[in-house]
Amino acid sequence: MATNIYRPYLFTGIHILGWLLLGFIMLFYIPLAWNVVLPFEFWLWQMIILILLIIVFYANAKIVVPGTIIKNNTSPFLLWAFLAIFVMQIIAFLYTSETDLHNKISEVLGFKKYRNPYFDNYVLTLTLLVLGISTSWSMLQYWQKAAQHKQKLEQDKTMAELAMLKAQINPHFFFNSLNSIYSLTYTDIEDSRNALHTLSRMMRYLLYSTEETTTLLKEADFMKDFIALMKLRANSKLTITTDIPEKIHDYPIVPMLLLPLVENAFKHGIHATDKSEIHIKLRQNGSNLEFEVENTYFEKSAVSDVGGIGLTNTKRRLHLIYPHKHTLQAGIAQNGKYNVKLELNLA
Repeated sequence: MATNIYRPYLFTGIHILGWLLLGFIMLFYIPLAWNVVLPFEFWLWQMIILILLIIVFYANAKIVVPGTIIKNNTSPFLLWAFLAIFVMQIIAFLYTSETDLHNKISEVLGFKKYRNPYFDNYVLTLTLLVLGISTSWSMLQYWQKAAQHKQKLEQDKTMAELAMLKAQINPHFFFNSLNSIYSLTYTDIEDSRNALHTLSRMMRYLLYSTEETTTLLKEADFMKDFIALMKLRANSKLTITTDIPEKIHDYPIVPMLLLPLVENAFKHGIHATDKSEIHIKLRQNGSNLEFEVENTYFEKSAVSDVGGIGLTNTKRRLHLIYPHKHTLQAGIAQNGKYNVKLELNLA
């Protein structure tokens, strides 16, 4: 942000230095290198040229180029360039004719006669140089602003999509959790109370502890609460194993990123009568995170081929927030179970 604040002053300073450099070359370096005494009309003419070049530069950069080339209309620009060159030549001719400047300089430098009093190569060269530089500068500014505008649109789009994805995940999770507690109230009142307490702790975490990012430790604890909640409603045919280390090196992570993978396993990996298994493993090596969820695959639950809402949203969030820093593999493993494996660099 500090860079954006000082950028206009930086550009102004560069322009001032550029004109000072050109003025030094025109008024001092070249004339003094001749080692002769030049008439007053010469110094006045150099000042006039410098002022005219400044006018041409900013008129071209601020008015002509934005209204012609940037709008894909080059014919008016070419007409303007021709008129600028022509007017500069007319002014040069009128001034040198009125002051007899060419002959005076020729006498000082030892020339018999100025070769072409009607055409000034010096003025032409400077005019073309200024037109070229100002056109390039104006186009560069336009491209930079267009790139910044495009980047801002992409960021706004990303934030809007992330907000939408997070809004989809949270209700999806609470819907399943409340269903679990509702089922539990018919079998064990005490366990249902514990489940409600666990759910309230999870809701408090979502409402007060998460913003754009949270910490890996908090996400792991949140996921453990969810698993504990799901175990309360599990039947005897479901086997749940977790391998989540107690000591976790904390790194920033976006909230609700890992939970949908676990939630998806409970949603699609459980059968009412057949034996079911869910295995959850988390490994960490510095900033590199490896998270794996495996569940029993049932043919009737064909939706798990695509992972449902949870896995789809997780893929989208990873693509938006961690581009080129993650790999996500999901599908039927060789053992016949549905396996989801996420490798993520949190640095």
